[in-house]
Order: sequence, then C-alpha cells, then structure tokens
Amino acid sequence: MVRLKLDQDTLGLSSLMEKIARVRVKDCFKDENSSVIYFVVEAGQLGKAVGKGGVNIKKVQDQLGKKIKVVEYRSSVINFIKSFIYPLKVDDIVEENDTIILKDSSKKTKSLLIGREGRNLSIINRAVKRFFNKDVKVE
Repeated sequence: MVRLKLDQDTLGLSSLMEKIARVRVKDCFKDENSSVIYFVVEAGQLGKAVGKGGVNIKKVQDQLGKKIKVVEYRSSVINFIKSFIYPLKVDDIVEENDTIILKDSSKKTKSLLIGREGRNLSIINRAVKRFFNKDVKVE
C-alpha cells in the first residue's frame, strides 16, 4: 500500500467528517474540476458515515457548501473499485499486472465511467493509485 500524504486542507476536511459522522476517514481528496469532495472511510463504516436518512452527509455538505461522496475502503482493489463506482455495475473487472480493466458492453455505462473529458476516470484512477498504485482503464 502507498503511504498517503495529506495537506492541511485535507486534514481539516477529514477532521470535520470524523467529528460529524464519528467515523475514521482513511483519505479525502477534491475533484479540481467540480465541487465534489471524496471521503474514503474504513471498511464497515459507510452506513455510519452516511447516517440515518443521509443526515451526516447533509450536515457536511451544508458546512462545506460542496457535494460529497463517501466511499468504503476495501483491501481488495477490485472490491474497492466496485465500491467507488457504485451504483454503476460493470460486466467484468480484470487485473493485469499494474492495470485494472473495467469491461462493459453498454456504451452508456462506459461513458458514465469515463465522464466528460475523462474526469470520472481520472478520479477513479486517483483513488486507486493512492491505495494500490495501479492504473484503471475502461474497455
């Protein structure tokens, strides 16, 4: 596993999420192109992070003025990707050397995974690289 380096801003965001939801945040990062902040929480703490009826997510979003997405950490890279891309589902996820290939027959699913100008795929890549040091591609 890659050692994560967090800056002061990221530590502040993680601290806010931990205080409101009472969960352990493993990682936090921002999407530079939009106003979404991603939180990766410990395995088994996703429900607690979201809160009853999404109350914790709403509190954090109100305080930050930005959308947030909470992802549950998994020790398996394939399960982590499934968790990250949820609610999307792909036909197959193949691991070849240092590359993970997401295969799907639906053009709509592929386009949602890649996103406009490749933004979604770059976010997926960023998250996977931070924990597993592997590249993600869509076929």
